[in-house]
Order: sequence, then structure tokens, then C-alpha cells
Amino acid sequence: MYTTPDEARTDLYLAGAVYLFGDLILRIFLGLVPLDRIRFVGPVIVALLPLVTTILVPYLLIRYRKERFADYGLTKPSPLFLRGLFIGAPLVVAAVVTGWLAGAGPGGGLPVFGVVMQGALLLFVRRITFVFGLVLLCVYATAKARDAFRSDPRYLPTGVLEIGRVLAVVSAVTSGLLILSTVLGGQSIIVRSTLLLFPLAVAAAAYLAYRELAGRQLTSRAILLTPTVILALGAFTLRLDAFEFTYGLWRAAYLAGIGLIVGALIESQRSAWGALGLATVVALLTYL
Repeated sequence: MYTTPDEARTDLYLAGAVYLFGDLILRIFLGLVPLDRIRFVGPVIVALLPLVTTILVPYLLIRYRKERFADYGLTKPSPLFLRGLFIGAPLVVAAVVTGWLAGAGPGGGLPVFGVVMQGALLLFVRRITFVFGLVLLCVYATAKARDAFRSDPRYLPTGVLEIGRVLAVVSAVTSGLLILSTVLGGQSIIVRSTLLLFPLAVAAAAYLAYRELAGRQLTSRAILLTPTVILALGAFTLRLDAFEFTYGLWRAAYLAGIGLIVGALIESQRSAWGALGLATVVALLTYL
């Protein structure tokens, strides 16, 4: 696979823009043409809409440029998938503990448990399509970033460490501010515990991923920042309320950490399977 830097940047920005703004445009369209109110059509739209905003444009661009899926690390199944599952283990622990603290039992924090106990199958399917679609978008964007941003080379562990430190500081500051706000507001210890559990779980997963990185693999900060920014911007909503604004930054920070892990897994072996393993854990066993 080869595209010029300008072509790669165009593809990357187009795919990112559709992800960030496509949902809003589609909702406006459905408000004018209420297809989702038609029986049987509505559930299909709810379940598949995330795929339209995440992987439809990358798929069309791959076909347009006559590229191969193997160029994006989508080859035959690999043991790297199991590595992704292992790296996601701290996220599952955080989900279980959160459910237990909330009084819903150990399975209360797991989406699979919600399907069994509440019958929320449609929301569960939508979650699966969204998470896998988003990770596949990150796979596409990371590969495009290699062609789009060829300067500032550095070894993979170094790049991950540099970005990870910044995210850790942002996460620590926003967590501290939110915990202070909950203390002053008299909210329960469950809320405060959740504010710490999620960032700590992401940090633990990042550490497990960092240990597995190929030390001599070259990358760049721009490449690693691509999936990091995609997940962060997708989670952040600008609010005028100070608490809501800080909460948005806090959530964006720990999701950016997951984006960094995804980018590191992709770059380490130039394969999508590690990231897909992590996506499986996030989709089925957490509410991140």
C-alpha cells in the first residue's frame, strides 16, 4: 500500500470528520425523514448507525484506492488477539468492582449481564457495532497516519511513554477536581470510587501493553496521537457548566488512554488483531 502524504491526510481527515460529525448529520436527516419510526426498520438503524459513522467511509476509501485489508493489519487471525484480551483485563476488574459498589452485584458493571438480566439486546448490539467500528476506524487512521506524517521518528516505547505521561497528568488533575466536587456536593463514595477506578484501570492496561512493545519498532508521535485524539474528541462534549466541562475532560482523558493503547498495539506488530482483542473486552465486559 502506498499513498502520497497529501492523499493519506485527505483520507484521514475525511474519515475523522465523518466520525465526529456524521452522527449529528444523520440525526438531523432522521428528524426530517423519520425512517427510524418504521416498524423493524428502526431497530436496524439503531444497531447499524455506528457502522455508518465509523467504518463505512474507510471501507469506501479502501475500495476506491484499490488497497488490501492486509495493508491495514487485517490478515488471518493471530495470537495477538489473545494479547489484546489480556491487556484489557484491568478494565474488566474495574467494571466488576464498580457494579459491586453500586449494589448491582459483580456482574452489574458488565454489558453481557445487562442483556441477561434486563433484555437490553438492541442496546448491546449497538454497543458492539460502535466499539468494533471505532477500533477499526482507529486501525485505518493509524495506518493512514504512517503515510501522512513521516517526520519526527522515534522508538515506539519512547513515544508511548511521552504521550502517556501527558494523559496521566490530565487524568490526575481532572479526577482530583471531580472528587473534590463530589465531596463538596455530598455525593456517595461510590461515585468517588468510580472516578478513580476507570483511570487506574486504563493506566494498568497501558502498563501491560507497554511491557509487550517491540523496543526497536519505529513510529512517531503523530501516528500514536491519531487514535488517541479520535477517541478523546469522540468522547468530549463542550459544556458551559464547570462540572460538566471537567467531567468531559476526565472521560476524554481516560478514553484517550485507551486510544493510545490501541495505537501502540497496532504499531508494535503492524497488526489489527491486538486492538480487536482489546475491543472485544471493552465491548462485552465494560461500559467504558
